[in-house]
Amino acid sequence: MKRSRGFTLVEFMVALTGGLFVTIAVFVLAKHASRFYQRQTHVANATMASVIGFERLRNDIARAGFLASPNIRKDPRVCGAPATDGTWPAYLERLASVYIENVPTAQLPDVLADNARVPQRIVLAGSYASVEQFDARSIDRVAAGYEVRLNPNSGAMIRLGYDPTGDASELKAVFQPGRALRIVDKDSGEHQYGEISSVVGGAEPRIMLKGNSPNLQWRETSPYRCGFKSLQVGALVNVVNIIRYDVRSLDGMSRYAPVYDGEGPTYEDSRTELIREEIDVDGNPIAGTQELIAEYTVDLRFSVTVAPSPSTALLSVPDGSLDNWAGDPTKLTGNTGPQLIRAVRTWLSVRSREADRSGGIDTEANTPLYRIGLGPGGAAPFARVRTLQAQIALRNQMGVTWQ
Repeated sequence: MKRSRGFTLVEFMVALTGGLFVTIAVFVLAKHASRFYQRQTHVANATMASVIGFERLRNDIARAGFLASPNIRKDPRVCGAPATDGTWPAYLERLASVYIENVPTAQLPDVLADNARVPQRIVLAGSYASVEQFDARSIDRVAAGYEVRLNPNSGAMIRLGYDPTGDASELKAVFQPGRALRIVDKDSGEHQYGEISSVVGGAEPRIMLKGNSPNLQWRETSPYRCGFKSLQVGALVNVVNIIRYDVRSLDGMSRYAPVYDGEGPTYEDSRTELIREEIDVDGNPIAGTQELIAEYTVDLRFSVTVAPSPSTALLSVPDGSLDNWAGDPTKLTGNTGPQLIRAVRTWLSVRSREADRSGGIDTEANTPLYRIGLGPGGAAPFARVRTLQAQIALRNQMGVTWQ
């Protein structure tokens, strides 16, 4: 039997070098695979964030106008003159199911303008805090304004879980100060609105309304020939929320400080988010209602489909021509207005956290992005963008034909 010889020094070095090359190749391959995986994960996270945020937005738009006037300035059921009566708060006198406007440029980073992006924001009105209408026992004038006494034994109160021996937290969660209250006259079916100031619990729960914000009308004294005829036993009342979806940064807000604490590329400073918040009848954000709906939002746009008259076909109104339908409130009193909107088309665009592309993809103005340049003037590096779109029917005003 022949004995195998050992490795010579040259053979050993060759084997060692070859093994080193293989090791380096495996390491480089693993590194690139890991980077590719991380980048794809960032894009997947962006896509998931857009889906979750978009579903919330879509559901809220679909509920617009629920138990609220689709256009308070033109609504024939509203008792009063919101457009000319100075007692109406700013956002209550222009209350509409859908109101769309451009986001103020002052709250947007330059990177969006550099990429020809002008996001819009949408204000929605309806009963979002509750699906219920509550029975009233009486509506009275009091020193501070008005008092709406509720029936604690009504089905709505029972479903709410109201406890007359408790702190009225159930009622306070729905009828928060700054929100609007809609009152449906039990005799005429007319609607009146007021600003909620507080809630009183106990065996006789009450909703307190601010006086002169606006003034409620009684038929014997109203200059509008409308109003309550009696104490309104059995009138129906419900809350009206005003919800705004906006695009801006939350940097500086203590609740979201951890989101902005991490170190990252310099373009992290210019990130914007999709924000949902509730505003009061004066147009001021209600503290504690701000929610981060979708991170790294770079665009939000809307257009509407309207029914100009019962005898004409539906008309598609592009996002740049919304004033007569869901824009300037001074134009909502003609033969147009948000009450004639039948659907809202929207798109939401979010970018990935990492800018992992060196080149962009050209898009036309007012069309969704594929990539967004995060460098100076919208140049490289580029981040990938994911966009979701939907046509959302406004079912709560499908039968509204008044102009």
